[in-house]
Amino acid sequence: MKFSEVFTSKDNIQLDKRTLVILRWIAIVGQYITISIVYFYLKFELPFFYCSLAILIGALTNFYLQFKFNKNQLNNFTSTFFLFYDLIQLSILLYLTGGVTNPFTILLIVPAIVSSTFLTLRSTINLSVITIIILIVLTINHLPLPHSGDLHFHVPDTYLYAVPIAIIIGLIFLTYFGVRFGIESRKRTEALNKLELILAKEHELESIGLQAAAAAHSLGTPLSTITVIARELEKEIGNNPKYSKDIDLLLSQTKRCSDILKNLSKDQLEEDSFLSDIKIEELLSEIVKSYTE
Repeated sequence: MKFSEVFTSKDNIQLDKRTLVILRWIAIVGQYITISIVYFYLKFELPFFYCSLAILIGALTNFYLQFKFNKNQLNNFTSTFFLFYDLIQLSILLYLTGGVTNPFTILLIVPAIVSSTFLTLRSTINLSVITIIILIVLTINHLPLPHSGDLHFHVPDTYLYAVPIAIIIGLIFLTYFGVRFGIESRKRTEALNKLELILAKEHELESIGLQAAAAAHSLGTPLSTITVIARELEKEIGNNPKYSKDIDLLLSQTKRCSDILKNLSKDQLEEDSFLSDIKIEELLSEIVKSYTE
């Protein structure tokens, strides 16, 4: 595969809508449960209304995606748009709840990792760059981490700057393997589709051969009858020049038809010498190599 082709959007790169909807519902429900526990159970101070509003907007977009969006397969652009929105929504929640000091900051890398597995490299790079920018912004500017009224959580500047660096390293590491996994998975899928197409054509040819053999068997009896009648006529007519040429022509054409039917009635299931001499592993390897060249 050429390096330039990696950045090219392909029509067959799609994300199942059901997969994205389930992932987003898990994130939305988890976010609301988390802020509810922190606010109502732990009695920590946080802007609960604005956090709930951000989560509600996310839920509305997921309702739209699930019930109003007609396509079951999302193309690369649509999938990237929803992942971008999820990234922005999560960054707003993190800004309201402590920025990079919030332990849930690690979830910022999820959209880029999902993109690296299912979408194009261009979408993955765009989401990764946006994630890095958001991490830098949340390191510099954010509201305090939720805490009880008599206790304030403070971290040293060294730790504060080390958190986004660690997350960025993890982002690069995981997206790289996600991209490699996605490319190899698509190669195997294309190779399997090509093999299935070859097998379907072989099955079609086999079916045609069987039909030809059946037709040859069915036509054998009428041709034999015609041959017998023609020979009887030849004996009765003798050397009559008026009919002998026609009878000779009839016998020759009957013999020709008989030879054709004999060839058709041969075993149509004989193994191809190529397929009999090659292993299935070698065949699959050659198909995969055809996509890498």
